[in-house]
Amino acid sequence: MQFTQIINSLNEMKRWADPAAGCLAAVCAATDLYGGRVYNAVTVPGLCLGTCFAVLRAGPAGILEVLCAAGFTVLILFPFYTAGGLGAGDIKLLAAVSAFMPAETYLRCFAGAFGIGAALGILQLTRSRGTVHTMHFALPVAASVFLHLAGLY
Repeated sequence: MQFTQIINSLNEMKRWADPAAGCLAAVCAATDLYGGRVYNAVTVPGLCLGTCFAVLRAGPAGILEVLCAAGFTVLILFPFYTAGGLGAGDIKLLAAVSAFMPAETYLRCFAGAFGIGAALGILQLTRSRGTVHTMHFALPVAASVFLHLAGLY
């Protein structure tokens, strides 16, 4: 009887992964917009919490899934960081978001964030008549996570 209660409690906890990812993305977008930074004090606990949800979702294999998704994120985005196109906080935010969702869902959010970022960048360039400005990338990441939460992908 107690084992069944534990399993039911764990299943109840799994449903909080999506809202937690949304909160993480929203907080990081707010700090990026208002302070110009995505803080480790938010992304590191977010990655740890997301890893806990991954273990609830997939068992011990969830840890490997998180390591692969975070590694993929760093591997793909590190050249953009070295070129000055992305900040380290943006990469850490995406790595933390990857822990909250299965790999295929994360890849859609990853692509969605860059699609939204590209659209915002084009809009920003056309409005500023070609002068280059900094874009806060946590905003497209948050928008992509919220599109996922809304069921659009």
